[in-house]
Amino acid sequence: MTKKYLVGAVIAACGLTGLYTTAHAQTESLQRKKWWPSEYGADDQLGAANRLTPQKVLEATSLIRKGNVVDLGRVVEFDMPQFELTPYGRKHVHVVIAGDGGGTSYGPVGENQLAWNEDYIAGHLTQNGTQFDSFAHMATRYTEDAPGEFRYYNGLKHSEIAHGQGFKKLGAEKPPPFFTSGVFIDVQSYFGRAMNGTEEISVSDLIGALKKQGMTEADIKPGDVVLYNTGWGDHWKVDNHKFNTASPGLSPAAGDWLAQKKIVLVGTDNWSVETIPGPNEKQFAANHQKFLIEQGIYIIENMDFKKLREAKVYKFAFSFGAIPFKGATGSPARPFVIY
Repeated sequence: MTKKYLVGAVIAACGLTGLYTTAHAQTESLQRKKWWPSEYGADDQLGAANRLTPQKVLEATSLIRKGNVVDLGRVVEFDMPQFELTPYGRKHVHVVIAGDGGGTSYGPVGENQLAWNEDYIAGHLTQNGTQFDSFAHMATRYTEDAPGEFRYYNGLKHSEIAHGQGFKKLGAEKPPPFFTSGVFIDVQSYFGRAMNGTEEISVSDLIGALKKQGMTEADIKPGDVVLYNTGWGDHWKVDNHKFNTASPGLSPAAGDWLAQKKIVLVGTDNWSVETIPGPNEKQFAANHQKFLIEQGIYIIENMDFKKLREAKVYKFAFSFGAIPFKGATGSPARPFVIY
């Protein structure tokens, strides 16, 4: 595989056009360790969603004491941070009202003169704004495969599941609705400032942030959702260019640490669960690979934690359901917590 081909593949997969050059693509970093079959069986497509049990639902409801709901999703709009180009052209989200623009779409009809509107939404909906990653979003090379082949969660091959109308397996329609207990780790408060775009969050940072909140790592239980705040989300619609050109995130060791907790989903306030640009040029989006491909842990990006930070709530019930676009690499997301 040429460097040019590899760069194109990872950039197309991540939606990171313009952020990386061929200097960051290294064939030496190809995945060599077999990560399949899944602990849930060779045919599994749900990954960590298998941990969403009735017991976790009851555990989550026990955390609801005040009945307050906090919305963690951002408004989907044209002037939000959006990556300019993909290999398939521009992907800004547009809302177009059917009709001539000077009146309603349809009507009036009947004696009551009823009129109504319909719209057409076009754009890169599944990977912009607050969004959820399905397992179809990321693939990696396995060195025993032929050049050009890529594998996904549970070792599924691109050549076998990719299709012109979406993926035959691992699409956004597969995971069930999420209702489980969640933990919020406010790294921004722990640091006393927003992180800069090249900083990594270490394991000790996560433990220190938990301690500052009166918690320990034992508060993270199997089947939980873990949300962490870097402060990078403060740039949303304030400096979109800055927001798009870097992303603080978890170190690979911190990603391992969370994966070992057997969580079901990780969420953050920026567009990557690792630092980009990162300190290791040979590894691109290492935590995306770890979570989505190897461990079957889902990701939600670009979350809005402002109200959750103000409430100083760190344990809660978490709820979210992906829009079941068949075969899609992700979904717009409007997650919320109840406490």
